[in-house]
Amino acid sequence: MASSQPTMNINMPMEALSFTASCRQAWATASHSMSDPLVQQQALEGASLRAAAAFVAYPLDVLKTQVQAGHPRYCNLRAAPRLIGDYHSAIFRGYPGVGGNAFMMGALMFGGYRFFDNFWRLQGVPDYWRPAVAGASIGGICGLVSTPLEQVKTVMALQESWVREGKISERIFRSVPHGALSGSWRLKLYAAAPLMCRTALFDCQLFFYNSRLREYLATHGHTHSDATRTFLGTFGFMLAGLCGATINYPFDLVKGRMMAEAYFAHSGEMQKMSTVGTFAKVVRDGGLASLFRGLPTRSALHAMVWCVVGIGREVCERSGVRDVAKARSASQGHSKQLSAEAARATFCEARLRQPLGPSHDLQHARVQPTPLSNGSARAHATDPCCCRAT
Repeated sequence: MASSQPTMNINMPMEALSFTASCRQAWATASHSMSDPLVQQQALEGASLRAAAAFVAYPLDVLKTQVQAGHPRYCNLRAAPRLIGDYHSAIFRGYPGVGGNAFMMGALMFGGYRFFDNFWRLQGVPDYWRPAVAGASIGGICGLVSTPLEQVKTVMALQESWVREGKISERIFRSVPHGALSGSWRLKLYAAAPLMCRTALFDCQLFFYNSRLREYLATHGHTHSDATRTFLGTFGFMLAGLCGATINYPFDLVKGRMMAEAYFAHSGEMQKMSTVGTFAKVVRDGGLASLFRGLPTRSALHAMVWCVVGIGREVCERSGVRDVAKARSASQGHSKQLSAEAARATFCEARLRQPLGPSHDLQHARVQPTPLSNGSARAHATDPCCCRAT
């Protein structure tokens, strides 16, 4: 006899769910997805690759900071040899801030993207646009969380030249830990707004472009050679990221300008400026084109990071580094797709087979998983930590 229990399709209209129920369900499915050994392997792998890539490209990061701050001696990409010659090994003093952010944002990205991907799915956001919405959501949070260490790193990137030029008598921070512990929160969060806008806009584009590229490879990849697929999978993502970084660069420049001025603004040596005020000042002083001052340096930095990360990701895939994690994942019955939707379907099928209550809460629903749409085939569609540049 057929069961009389009502069922709920996971693609049903999501207005039946309360906000609390949506958050609870999104958290549960994200947690289930993150319990996959292969996802954990990729999270650690991605954070490590990004930290290594940031170290390789760190001199360019310092140069970008100087260019955005308007330093006359380090004013373009050609000044890189001069900067390295002046700073010597001191150029890497602020790197621990970037490395720390790489691991912290890696943890947030892998778990946070899955949470928001499921949350916005429950709100009825279509598969096609959901990567952009979920990426913007977790990107804004990552921007806020990374602001303190980014501020400390910026001060340490600039203080060497400030000491030589007599702007300060001694270094403000001896090290990144010293800056993180001794700097005031008002100083460390001074430029939080433009950094949040930058990361939200960048991750919105990054996840959207990458999901479209992965969808194309999943659909048409069999028509290309292995070399072409590798090229698209590595440099295609890099080009997508470069496009996103170019569009959001004005926010990056304003963030850099505000972080460069934060110490002097809080010491009373110059007027404090808001994000809007800094935008207006940049445009007033140099026109709209000045919002893209330093873009070549930023693009070179971005390309270097993505090349290192992309090559490292391919090496990890082809060298068998993930084999143990894949075997453990398969033995535990995790989805081979590893997408947020597939993880949710697996979780629902395994855990949520109870009668539908009057509240229509998914925690009391018997769920019938449905086939994933093409938009859902993006499988951990954007190893977020791997694909994200500094």
